Amino acid sequence: MFHQNNIVLIGNSLVEQSKSLNSLKKRIINIDSFNDSDLEGENYLNPDPLGFVNDEVILIIKKLNLKKDDTLIIVSSDYDNNKNYFSLLQQYGKIIGNDYNTILKLKDHENLSKKLKKHKIKYPKRFFLKENFKKTILIKNSFLSGGLGIKEYKNNIDINKNEEYFEEYIEGQAYSVLFISNKNKKFKIIGINKIFNKKTTHSDFCFSGACSNVALDNSKLDYLNYIINFFVNEYNLVGINGIDFILSNDIYFLEINPRITQTCFLYNDNLSNGYILSHINSILYNDLPVKKGNSKKVSFFENLFSNISFNMNIDLSEFSFVSNIPKTNTSIAVGDPICTINSCSSDEKKAKNLLLNNISLVKKQLKNIEII
Repeated sequence: MFHQNNIVLIGNSLVEQSKSLNSLKKRIINIDSFNDSDLEGENYLNPDPLGFVNDEVILIIKKLNLKKDDTLIIVSSDYDNNKNYFSLLQQYGKIIGNDYNTILKLKDHENLSKKLKKHKIKYPKRFFLKENFKKTILIKNSFLSGGLGIKEYKNNIDINKNEEYFEEYIEGQAYSVLFISNKNKKFKIIGINKIFNKKTTHSDFCFSGACSNVALDNSKLDYLNYIINFFVNEYNLVGINGIDFILSNDIYFLEINPRITQTCFLYNDNLSNGYILSHINSILYNDLPVKKGNSKKVSFFENLFSNISFNMNIDLSEFSFVSNIPKTNTSIAVGDPICTINSCSSDEKKAKNLLLNNISLVKKQLKNIEII
């Protein structure tokens, strides 16, 4: 066990991360955009809605007056790009995650596309200058995740060339593969998820949920291992990372998330140390996690988004299957998430039906609130 007593979590959906650590006798400090009622540990509000590391986050940590050599910091969001906040964070503790230079290299989509092509990894065609598009084209933002900022290109739309780019739309089902790696460039696949998305005010393809432990045939698994091996060796990735891909007539790489993602909690009980401790140990000690025997259970989750603006005045904590529960009197804006609905079973069909039943129960409680 690591000697540090303080674990600082930074992001915009930290409930499951905090729960993963609640059995440790450590001080858990959450700096979270939503500040939900079911967070475990100490809670501080990050005013950035996306959970980015920014001046306010640095100020919160500074005021906590933590000992640097007694503090671990895990960032599962991104860094505001007007300063080198990675270096600023390093003044207050050891960052458990990929180096900032690595993250910046992965955001250089033009250079990444060249490397993918060289290694014969298929991906949707990307454009960095406006062309006469004949196919459906998406506009993506290099600095946003979770599908945020993705929109279908319409004529005469201008893009921010410093942050956005064009990408060919591929029809198919979205998936993600989670893996964990260490500095020796060893890695293990944790699980494969089917990804769900919805159209909200924030995105045409807003990430809304997932189904865990998807089984793919050996040829597809071999190809995913090839892609992961490329990223681990080319970019020296460590800890838990995720790759999004589209399964159509072929597997098309979409993006790499060099950090803990929201789907990771689906595998918390499958790993001997839980997913956050596994992430920490892979970086501090080069450990790779051991899977438990129940690793084939199927879990679903779905985030509910609001169609109207309202103040939350209903306590959803009575439902054991609800997480990311907003505090009463929390203001929910149009398109914002309300809560997360979960289900689990040894059978995928049963897990899906249970999820739908659980969503219906919550909708009845919320009554007049329209839910996307």
